[in-house]
Amino acid sequence: MMDKKPLFEEDKFFLSRRKFMAIGAAFVATLALPVAWFSNKLARRNDYIKARSAGLYQDDMIAKQRVSHANSAVEKYYAEFGGEPLGHKSHDLLHTHFVDRTKLKS
Repeated sequence: MMDKKPLFEEDKFFLSRRKFMAIGAAFVATLALPVAWFSNKLARRNDYIKARSAGLYQDDMIAKQRVSHANSAVEKYYAEFGGEPLGHKSHDLLHTHFVDRTKLKS
């Protein structure tokens, strides 16, 4: 009797379809874990931002002075000392400049 060989035989070097699918599913699940963690962190951060914004809007609704240019202290500053809004003197006094102190030696 003759030994019948299968017409299509899987090569021993390559994975079988079943093993390939199992490895692929494990790989996809491994990749999905960090994505789920990151999206959860992002959602919690967005919830915090929305809650903070809602609180600020609520505070703004009950405030007597809602804009800085209508504040009497700011008006007095410009009238007595600061010159005009967006002027050179007020820009120098009210705006800060970043100084990188990480390279300074202690």
